[in-house]
Amino acid sequence: MFNNHLNITASCIVLASCLAMPAFAQDADSDAERTLETVMVTATKRPETLQNVPVAVSAKSGQDLENSGVSSIEGLATLVPSLTFTQSSNELNSSVRIRGVGTEVFSSGVEPSVSFVVDDVVLARQGQGFQDLVDIERVEVLRGPQSTLFGKNASAGVISVTTKAPSDTLSGKIDITAAEGDEYALRGTISGPLSKTVSGRLTGFTKSLKGHIKNIPDGRDLNGYDNWGMRGKLLIEPSSALDITLIADYRDTQQDCCAYQIRDTSTALNPVVGATLDALLNPVVASPENRQTHLNAPVYNNSEQWGVSGKAEYSFDNGYIFTSITAHREWDFENNLDVDALSFEDPMPGVVTFDLNSGQTNLTQTSQEFRLASPEWENFDYVIGAYFFELDLDRSFRRRIEAMTGLGAVAQSGQFNGSVGNKNYAVFGSGNWRLGQGTTIFGGLRLLNETLDYQVYRDPTNTLQPGDFPLGGSAGTFADIDGDTSDTALVGNVGIRHQWNDDLMTYVRYARGYKGRAFDVIFTAPQDTQVVDAEQSDSYEAGLKFQTANNRLQMNAAIFWTNYEDFQAQERDVSASTVVVANAGEVSTKGIELDATALLTNTTMLQGGIAYTDAKVDRFPFAQCYRGQTLSEGCINGVQDLSGKDLPNSPDWRFTASLRQDIPLKTLPFDGFIQVDGSWQSEVQFQIDQNPNTTQDGYGLLHLSAGIQDKDNIWTASVFVRNLLDETYASNVFADPLYPGVISHYLPRDYERYVGARLAASF
Repeated sequence: MFNNHLNITASCIVLASCLAMPAFAQDADSDAERTLETVMVTATKRPETLQNVPVAVSAKSGQDLENSGVSSIEGLATLVPSLTFTQSSNELNSSVRIRGVGTEVFSSGVEPSVSFVVDDVVLARQGQGFQDLVDIERVEVLRGPQSTLFGKNASAGVISVTTKAPSDTLSGKIDITAAEGDEYALRGTISGPLSKTVSGRLTGFTKSLKGHIKNIPDGRDLNGYDNWGMRGKLLIEPSSALDITLIADYRDTQQDCCAYQIRDTSTALNPVVGATLDALLNPVVASPENRQTHLNAPVYNNSEQWGVSGKAEYSFDNGYIFTSITAHREWDFENNLDVDALSFEDPMPGVVTFDLNSGQTNLTQTSQEFRLASPEWENFDYVIGAYFFELDLDRSFRRRIEAMTGLGAVAQSGQFNGSVGNKNYAVFGSGNWRLGQGTTIFGGLRLLNETLDYQVYRDPTNTLQPGDFPLGGSAGTFADIDGDTSDTALVGNVGIRHQWNDDLMTYVRYARGYKGRAFDVIFTAPQDTQVVDAEQSDSYEAGLKFQTANNRLQMNAAIFWTNYEDFQAQERDVSASTVVVANAGEVSTKGIELDATALLTNTTMLQGGIAYTDAKVDRFPFAQCYRGQTLSEGCINGVQDLSGKDLPNSPDWRFTASLRQDIPLKTLPFDGFIQVDGSWQSEVQFQIDQNPNTTQDGYGLLHLSAGIQDKDNIWTASVFVRNLLDETYASNVFADPLYPGVISHYLPRDYERYVGARLAASF
């Protein structure tokens, strides 16, 4: 059946190409008529064109995302070469990296290095940002530290999402997608005026996936989802000087996720354990292509998120603009993972049961930002502002492990309740000083004060079942930790740009980034607990932005070097069956990036990017060894020196490209199109401890879509093939948390080829 789908798709493409041949000849003389659209971004808190802003930023419009079939934050990595995504056991632990730097930790008390911003509102944790991209105006990926203007947790970069505003005329759109694997999505939007001064926009979506991972014992389909959500926006314009935008959104996520798959048992440090696992997994076979599991416990990853925000902009007669952004958000999250990856309830020699690994997180955040932007005078302009952010996060967790010893079955269990509070106050300012002859000095400062409150309570004697031993820490010692820490920091940026002519701009820029102190909310004893220092980054960047005089080619390039002090990372604590957060010394990333968009003809558009990234650990002399690491492999007294080693999931090379061919059909009431999206990356290491078995070879992906659309763009019908070449790859490869030496992985939705169709209509 799958081959039939592929043959049908190929036939459609060939037919569309044949129909288009006469049209190309007829339109050959009109190539000079079309130009590239001007892309506006807000990377400097002012609307500027992408070609004029002195920041390395990749901007994708909502139409770009739809054309490429990207509907989620993690899917952006297929379009932005400097961005990578790492799948983990849930939304809280999964991560994105920019230029090889990100945060992948299990503790809820740690901010991400890459900041998520949605409609001008900073999100406290990465898990809040892994949301569906529905009714989007644009997505900006700001590469490198952005702490001057974006403030919170922006030491590596920012992913800024702007949703579409209400329209002043009645309009609407409905979008339906269906694909193999019982994948369905329905999105709808209606927008228009409600009165002379009020317009509104209402967007809703629902999407579901049966699950692409099969659990053999009971036939469950895992790693699927059933999500839905809504967003409403009101634009109130009581006068020509005042705009008020009110936004409310809600999202519900129910996922049978995220079950990992055992990849390799031949690497087990104990061959008997490896052989036992193979027997217990049967008929599941461990391999890099393994998409099956053998579980008996529940696997879920559910969340509920909602938020409200209000943005008011007042334009004074003298040209000043005052902006106020007030926001409140809440996020409730719960998950469980069957960690032992086997469907049995009683332990046996060499293997353990680990069916309960369940946590709940409740997050509440409130923020307020004020900004005053001056007019753009002939020689100078500036933006000044103040920012306040407050976070309350509660985390509870339960865990139970049972093993067979010479004394029989022995179980360890425990639970903890922890909370983290964070208050951030900041004032900031940035400006441009135009010296004349096309030269501008720009820069800014941000002074911030941050307080971190933390509390963890765990009574090791209060195990989950009678007879269990306490998990982690010291028996009989109450882990009742209550404390706070504060920090004041000054960050900023400074640079110079020169506009050589209307088509060429160059710049150099220095920026300092900051990510606040952290506390490891995890199973531990009081004497083993400490505050993790703030992460700071110093970045140097030079860039070039060019477009041809006819505006049919735009090309942006950047060369960068960034150094991180007290980089926050996690290590495995084998004795406590957990991981801990620590400052991993110094790391750095340097490289070259190139983005380009070319209008080859009036009907042919090519977009692409290249990133060379050298992301390394510069100094981490006392890192923990990976399991089984020997003296000859660098493990001395349980520690190793990681200096000079690669950062996780940071390929040296990444390429992305999108080629769209519109096909005018003169004699028909519709036109055709074909689009090819591709990406390639070199080998990566997924673990900071440099386990030689957690690497993945380089691979490439190719996606294809073809269809027809009304000449007035009222409707579009298309078919698509994801992973056309059927290239198997993993979104994470890691050492199994239980069985020393065994390797596991996560296979993403498009680890294999699949086919789908999409229908969209608007008015």
